[in-house]
Amino acid sequence: MSKAASTNVVHPTLQHKVFINFRGEELRGNFISHLINALKAEGIYPYIDNEEPLGEDLSVFFKRIKESSIAIAVISSLYSNSQWCLNELAEIKECVAEGKLVVFPVFYKVSVDTVRRQTSTFGENLNRLVGTDDNKGTKWRTALTYVTKKKGVSVHKKR
Repeated sequence: MSKAASTNVVHPTLQHKVFINFRGEELRGNFISHLINALKAEGIYPYIDNEEPLGEDLSVFFKRIKESSIAIAVISSLYSNSQWCLNELAEIKECVAEGKLVVFPVFYKVSVDTVRRQTSTFGENLNRLVGTDDNKGTKWRTALTYVTKKKGVSVHKKR
């Protein structure tokens, strides 16, 4: 096949089946890029938030979660600073509870226990973000606790 012809071929597995939920500010340039490269090497093309054009309605991310089969939730120390990460996690939790999605948590340089109990700086950041909005607080806390009960991995050391 000529080079020109091969650029027009759509890879059959490019439909995203894996949604990656993470705090971009903290992880985009390191852990996430390695994770994406490892998945792609296995023929898995994950969905990440920078694939949407600027100005796109944020509800598209919830649509992408619902279209996926697997969600990888990479929870890090700054994760609880992000309302958007927590909203995505709450949506992931709902899809898992409905049997429409499997979640695989990765605890990146934060302990499962800290996330489960929402303690230390992680919990302080969450409390600050929640403020007085009990509805959001309950939804986010429930999703965080839920994901700590799923089989996942913890990454604590530099390699």
